[in-house]
Amino acid sequence: MDETRRARRSVVTGAGSGLGRAIAERLAGADDQVIGTVRSPERAAALSEKAREAGLRLRFVPLELGALEQVRATARALEAEGGVDLLVHNAGFGLFGAIEQTDDGSVAHQFAVNLFGPLELTRLLLPGLRARRGRVIWIGSLAGRLSLPFQAHYSATKAAIASVSDAMRLELAPLGVAVTCVEPGDFSTGFTDARQRAGADDPLYRERIERCLQAVEQQERDGAQPALVARAVEKLSRLKSPPARYPVGRWANTLCLLHRLLPDAVRESVVRRLYRV
Repeated sequence: MDETRRARRSVVTGAGSGLGRAIAERLAGADDQVIGTVRSPERAAALSEKAREAGLRLRFVPLELGALEQVRATARALEAEGGVDLLVHNAGFGLFGAIEQTDDGSVAHQFAVNLFGPLELTRLLLPGLRARRGRVIWIGSLAGRLSLPFQAHYSATKAAIASVSDAMRLELAPLGVAVTCVEPGDFSTGFTDARQRAGADDPLYRERIERCLQAVEQQERDGAQPALVARAVEKLSRLKSPPARYPVGRWANTLCLLHRLLPDAVRESVVRRLYRV
């Protein structure tokens, strides 16, 4: 293994559990120097100690992506420490509820954490990434292609991530920075239990929301393991010319194909049956 590969510095946001933790540990196991972000300073310290005991070149730093002051401070610290070669945007959460019942504060927080914070971190790190001919990998979602009932705001952030990734890819390719978007389907992670619910207990939506949530959670708990996404990210991060978008998970490529080929009415009928709405 060459020195350049051993020396690569990688940042993974939302690395405390689930997909992010698997990605961070996979990259560290491949001899990257990895910095993972988590929200809590106490959790960052505890996870750093566990990684040290496991012999991984992995440490964790606290970062609340919804607080732009923290984002800017983290970017300055990363550049001061030697810069970043690979930036993996994984952090985010799901907001579940009817659009009519979701308040503007919850919507703003969803977009701040899933999109605006990561976008600002990327913007600030881009001069260094350009200098090092680095890479940016966004962890999107198949929900960014196929909007899900009662997950409109989450789906919107993931669609925005894919669009931002596509645009960045065009802007930065001539400057030596490769950009790609990984689009996972359902995976078995802590994301399920961390999902936030919005809105009042309105009988207008209650029964359909409960049926839909049960279907969503069952599909996630029966999903594949995070290691599958971690392997995909590690592979893509080494490719000279990674694809613009990379669906991953059970039936992911099939679902993308059906999304392109099926008429709207048929596609919506399938979604209604899958999510019991």
